[in-house]
Amino acid sequence: MYKDIETETSYRYLKTVIAQLKEPLCILGGWAVFFTVNTEFERAMKRTYLGSRDIDLGFRNATSFKQSVEILEKELQFKAVSFRYVKSIHAETGKDLTEEESRSLPQHLVFHMYVDPIFPSTTPELKKQLGFAPIDEPLLKKVFEEKKYMEVKEFGRKLLLPTPEFLLATKLNAVADRDKTHKRIKDICDITALCLFSGVPFVDIITKARRLASPKRLDAFRKLDVKEDLATCAQSLGLEPQTVKGVIDGLRE
Repeated sequence: MYKDIETETSYRYLKTVIAQLKEPLCILGGWAVFFTVNTEFERAMKRTYLGSRDIDLGFRNATSFKQSVEILEKELQFKAVSFRYVKSIHAETGKDLTEEESRSLPQHLVFHMYVDPIFPSTTPELKKQLGFAPIDEPLLKKVFEEKKYMEVKEFGRKLLLPTPEFLLATKLNAVADRDKTHKRIKDICDITALCLFSGVPFVDIITKARRLASPKRLDAFRKLDVKEDLATCAQSLGLEPQTVKGVIDGLRE
């Protein structure tokens, strides 16, 4: 899982990004799960839920994105790399690193924090407008058009969080494609937390999320070998392994 310095630095930058970008901001990924489950998780487990390392932001279109990209690049000093925005951070101090400093340090002393812009779809026109092919999540179309989101206040700003069942469906869409073990384990933690601590009854959230998720991705999730991941996830969350297994089995039925 992620080191404290990584999630603490990400949280610091999340606060900065939220403070400077135009609201309302749509938050996705691990930080969206954090804001959705943390109150119930803290109440039950007596500690804060797991933080994230990357920052995922949902955009309706190229216009809304372009209003934010200048701030990311010029004011916050993130560098565009393919479809992502990255900043190099010292793995022990949390200090921002220049490109030269990043190259001169041993690899284990540098971690890369990403801001990922995500769109409802990737079309030739959108690629032309952006200059790159972005990450797409088709469920965002319904989130925006049908207002399947919750409006919350964080850091004094208005954020849009997909409703728990939509957020869970996005996690189900993503988990089978993870090529890095730590990202897959974090997804399983987030999936488990959404099912148990989002405030939505367990049967309701899994039923709705399975209907929303891509059938192809859901089938891949059912075939995923996560036996070893479940124990790590349970330890990270402070839950019994059978509890985590029960959640995953329930989603796979």
